[in-house]
Order: sequence, then C-alpha cells, then structure tokens
Amino acid sequence: MSEALHGTVTLVIGARTYILRPTLEAALLIETRFGGLRGALEAMRLMSIGASADIIVAGAGLEQSQHTEVATGVFQTGVAKVSVELTAFITVLLNPVPPSVAARGKQEADSTAQ
Repeated sequence: MSEALHGTVTLVIGARTYILRPTLEAALLIETRFGGLRGALEAMRLMSIGASADIIVAGAGLEQSQHTEVATGVFQTGVAKVSVELTAFITVLLNPVPPSVAARGKQEADSTAQ
C-alpha cells in the first residue's frame, strides 16, 4: 500500500462503495460524536448500526442527511461485517502515520540525539 493511501478503507455496503480517508476532520467528527476515538471503538465492539453509520459519514466526508441511507445499508449488509472494517479504520485514526514514515522519524531522532 502506498503511503498516500495508508489507512484508506474502501467499504462496500450493498450497491454502494464508500472511501473512508483518515483525515483530521474525520477524526475530530468521530471524537465529537463518541467522546473520543476509544468511544468509537467501544461502539464497534457493541456492533451499533447507528454508530457505524456515523463513522462512515465522517470518514467518507458525507452529509449528515445521508446518515439514514448509510444506516440502512449497514443493517442490510450486516453490522458484524461492517464493524470489523470500521474498527481497522478507527485504529488508523489513532496512529495515522504510515509505518515507513514513523521508522524514518525514529532514525532521524536517533541520529540527532546528543
């Protein structure tokens, strides 16, 4: 996976495909809705249809008015299937730096330490 696409999730729900991107805006919307990203992970553990739709709306940059349509798709597809993929997306929001970039930063930090 290229670094530019690190953390991007393509989610197929029914006949629709949603591209979830790990942006600061998405992270802030999810944090606001759930009181933090940990709350969003807990909602995925509980397999909440509405919470799944909230995360998809935020991650895909959709309008809030599309929430019901997305929730319907989550219900029809199966929240158990969708929540697994959304858990992976939230995990990337917790650590959005691609591993190769993090490794470079670590080496640079080690090389400049005195």
